[in-house]
Amino acid sequence: MARSQGELDATRSELLELTSEVRATALDLLLPESARQIVAEVVDAWGGLDILVTNAGAAAQGGFLELEDDAWQTGFGLKMFANLRVIKAAWPLLKASQGNLVMIGGGTGKTPDRQLSLVSAVNGGQAALAKSIAEQGILDEIHVNLVQPGIVNTSRRQKLFEKWAAQAGTDIENYMAQVTKDCRITRLGEPSDIAEVVAFLCSDASRWVHGAIIDVDGGQTKGL
Repeated sequence: MARSQGELDATRSELLELTSEVRATALDLLLPESARQIVAEVVDAWGGLDILVTNAGAAAQGGFLELEDDAWQTGFGLKMFANLRVIKAAWPLLKASQGNLVMIGGGTGKTPDRQLSLVSAVNGGQAALAKSIAEQGILDEIHVNLVQPGIVNTSRRQKLFEKWAAQAGTDIENYMAQVTKDCRITRLGEPSDIAEVVAFLCSDASRWVHGAIIDVDGGQTKGL
């Protein structure tokens, strides 16, 4: 599920090489009814739910003095409130299956950045929310964890790198190498780096990992 039908169609085509059943729905999760709609579609397609991964959210970048009120409302509205509505709507299904919830936050929740004030605030809130949801998960036998990615080389990140590289007067390869050096990380992440950790957290091998906040960032987070 995402807002872009074109990207969903491309992703669905890739997944159909692995399985015969893939549903893709374009929805705007800022609309309150979207959460109930997507859960209803899951029930209609499969009758239940075993795994929920909440990874919606892209907040505006900038310092708190620069960002207007609507940026804060949209940032929290999508990554915090929209994901929360999906979790609440899906909770009875996860309880019935004793399923898995993996929330996707971000490393700035632990190490805030001056120029990422909104991103840092939302990710910090996500981390606290995940801990609270995990407590309910113990009561309802739902496996709950949070993954905090670092700098992942997504298509959106590539566009930002291209923009910043041009501003710095260099090519994107040199810019990415400098980012890796400045952040003191092993390398930039790939989507598969996050996906493999999520898959582990949804497997029986991780059943005693509960309420954890797991940094997947190549060593970017230096604090305990």
